[in-house]
Amino acid sequence: MGSTYFSKRIHNLSRHCLGGRNRVIRPKTFKSEEAANKWAEAEGLTNYSLENLKNEGNKEKKIRILFN
Repeated sequence: MGSTYFSKRIHNLSRHCLGGRNRVIRPKTFKSEEAANKWAEAEGLTNYSLENLKNEGNKEKKIRILFN
């Protein structure tokens, strides 16, 4: 019986290293306004606003930073 090391190695190289998924970069989101403000301060942002992506009746929050 032959070894499958080489064929599995080529498959992994072609899948992970060469092509990628070509996924759209998503905006950064946060669970709380405090975390969003802290990240914006660490990044040096001054002109921004926060948007809640969840419905207003929902207790959970998903905050996105909008650049003005």
